[in-house]
Amino acid sequence: MARHSFRCEHWRLLHHWKPPFMRWSCACLLWVCLAMTGCRMVSSLSSKDEEKDVPFGKETQLAYFEGQAHLLKGDLEDAYAKFLSCAEAEPQEGAFHFQLGKIDLELTRHEAAELHFDRALECDPSNTWSHYFRGQSRLAQGNGPGAEMDWRPYVASRPGDLEALMGCAEQLLAEGHVLPSLLLMDHYESNVGPDEDVRLEALRIVQQTSDNKGLGAFLDRALKDFPESDLFLLQHIRWQMSSGDVDQAEAALRVLTQRRPQWGLVQFEWAELATRRGDLEGALPHLKKAMASDDVALESKLRVLLGYGVLAQEDPAFHGPYSTLLDLMMAHHSDEAAVVEMACDWAYQNGRLEEALTRAKDLLALAPGAVESWTNLMAIRVDMGQWSEMAQNAEDAVARFPLNPLLHYYQGLALRETQRSKRAVEAYRSGLAVVLDSPVLEGALASALASALRDLSEWEASEEAFERSLRAVEDVFVLNNHAYYLATRHALNQPLGPSKLARALECSTQAVQLRPDEGNFMDTHAHVLYKLGRFEEALTWILAAQEHGMAGDPVALEHEGDIRWSLGDYDGAHQAWQGALDAGGDPDVLTPKLQRP
Repeated sequence: MARHSFRCEHWRLLHHWKPPFMRWSCACLLWVCLAMTGCRMVSSLSSKDEEKDVPFGKETQLAYFEGQAHLLKGDLEDAYAKFLSCAEAEPQEGAFHFQLGKIDLELTRHEAAELHFDRALECDPSNTWSHYFRGQSRLAQGNGPGAEMDWRPYVASRPGDLEALMGCAEQLLAEGHVLPSLLLMDHYESNVGPDEDVRLEALRIVQQTSDNKGLGAFLDRALKDFPESDLFLLQHIRWQMSSGDVDQAEAALRVLTQRRPQWGLVQFEWAELATRRGDLEGALPHLKKAMASDDVALESKLRVLLGYGVLAQEDPAFHGPYSTLLDLMMAHHSDEAAVVEMACDWAYQNGRLEEALTRAKDLLALAPGAVESWTNLMAIRVDMGQWSEMAQNAEDAVARFPLNPLLHYYQGLALRETQRSKRAVEAYRSGLAVVLDSPVLEGALASALASALRDLSEWEASEEAFERSLRAVEDVFVLNNHAYYLATRHALNQPLGPSKLARALECSTQAVQLRPDEGNFMDTHAHVLYKLGRFEEALTWILAAQEHGMAGDPVALEHEGDIRWSLGDYDGAHQAWQGALDAGGDPDVLTPKLQRP
């Protein structure tokens, strides 16, 4: 029997039952009636002698036709009034009560609908559509068991129609009536006969709602009813493993392997069994077969692959197995974005940037609507120094996701690296305009904006951007950069010099406190102290900087020379400046200093 989706559309649920003579449109029916002189209903309008053969009177017939016309126009209340007059005239005709119940159901008058379907079933107990719609009215009132009882004759009268059965079960489940849903399926099998498809649908419900003991009992019964079912045997094996009966599971798995030796799900369970026993090496051969099989769901493969990926991050011994499984997945699922993303990440982590770039492009083609596809590609381009290409990628990404501040950051970065600082400033400001509740990203955008503004010699705006960055988050590198630029630009004898240098000292002090062993920060602190005229302290800090990685650095040596000169140590100053020049310092700056007497 063909499998049916548990969640499917059921046109039967929209079926409007009508008496046989009303299953055409009103217009067609009237035309046929007028054309057929033998029709009792129409002939009665002109022949009193035949009234004894007419089931309904003229007024009732006309009211029914008018009611149908109102239905076609969507005038439910007008249609209701007409059908009500029909029901009052002919209370034993179930079709009129059926139509009234359908309208009440449509207008969410569920109690009234149930009463009309009661009357319809009194008139015609065998009408399963009346049962179906009464079940709907009962379910709408919270009466799941009542709906299930109504739907029993409806589904039992449709053997093989799993859409009808599953449609009713779905409605019960949607309202939280789990047991009635299972009882309905059980009733169907009791009347129609055991059906593996129905039982598998029931299994899905039991797996989600029952405890382990209840699931085991369900599977035991299913295996008795369907002893040749590979699917139920597989589910029973999984249940045994989850219950700790590994040996029993292995015995059953051997039986299943004899039946289906090439079945990917069998190989997957062998891998699971080996993993539960701690034999990851023994699991790998089975996983290779499972990963290459279309029998295993992609979600299951990804779950295993992700697990091996985590292990590979922690233990180099798993690099090989993870790479092998990843290659198999790429061979069979290269059109799946999740697989390609994992392959891209793995290549990137292992320094295979060209391969990572290729995977990132593939990922973007597969999932252009995912912002991660764009950020992955641009992160790789950063490492490869492909700034022009990155600028174009960023422009395309921003056009697609204009409210994503990270993309504006990447765009600004690429533009600045390609000497387009003016456009970079625009990009960073656009990012700051849309950043929300992300102080780290706001800080990064503002700091990058500050650097781009310095390229344009917009010093005041740059300093304000640095301050905004620090208001968002006190990043140690921003503290150091801001302190250095303030000290470089301002002097004590300038109008704003004292306050600017005081701010520089605050920032550099915080930086060396946060990173006490960072020589670069010590150099900045020494330079700030020098600009404040605190030369002895400055000399202590610049020498400490050289002890912490700045020895031989031309900038640090130049600063040492400046400090020694201010202290009157002219020979020491010349020696430091010469060292800076020899280390690659700027001769246009250092040569005039060396020429001082």
